[in-house]
Amino acid sequence: MPTFDFHTHRLDIPPGTGISCLPQNIILGRESWTPHPDGFYSAGIHPWWTTQHDFSLQDHLEGLERWLQLPQVVQLGECGLDRLHGATLDEQVKVLEAQIELSERYERPMTLHVVRAFDLLLSLRKRHRPQQRWTIHGFRGKPALAQQLLDANFDLSFGYLYNPEAYALTPPSRRHHETDEDADE
Repeated sequence: MPTFDFHTHRLDIPPGTGISCLPQNIILGRESWTPHPDGFYSAGIHPWWTTQHDFSLQDHLEGLERWLQLPQVVQLGECGLDRLHGATLDEQVKVLEAQIELSERYERPMTLHVVRAFDLLLSLRKRHRPQQRWTIHGFRGKPALAQQLLDANFDLSFGYLYNPEAYALTPPSRRHHETDEDADE
C-alpha cells in the first residue's frame, strides 16, 4: 500500500505523510495542542461521542469551527452514523447535518464512519447534494455496496481489513489507504 495514510488517530506521524484525526479533547479545547505547520489534520464530531453525559452539540460545533479555520485542517471528520453505538439515529442525523453544512461552508471534504446506516447516508447525500467529496473510512463491505457507493460519488478508504473484490473495483483515483491506528474514539 502507498505510504500516505488517509486516516489515522496518531498525531505523531511525520508531517505530510497522512491525515491525523484530532481527538475530542483537542477539538473542544480541553487539551492544549498546536498543529505542525506542514501537517494535515481532520476534525469532526464522531457519532459515538453523542452518548456522553456532557455532550453538547453547540460546544462541539464551536470547537470544530475553530479548527476548520486552520489551513492544516484539510478534512471534516471523522463523523457519520452508527446504528450500533451513539445516540438515536435522529440525533446522529442532526449532528451529521450540522457537519455537512460546515463541510460545504469551509469547503472541506468529509471522512465518514458508517455502521449499518448506508441507506440513510445515501438518502442524506441525495437530499443535501454536497459539492465536497465524501469518503467512507475503513470500508469493509462487499462489492455490491462498494459499487452502490461509488455510483453515488463516494470515495472509499481501506484499512488493514477489507474485501479484496471491493478494493479491486474501486478506481485508484477514488481509493484511499489508512491505518486508523491508535483509535481512541
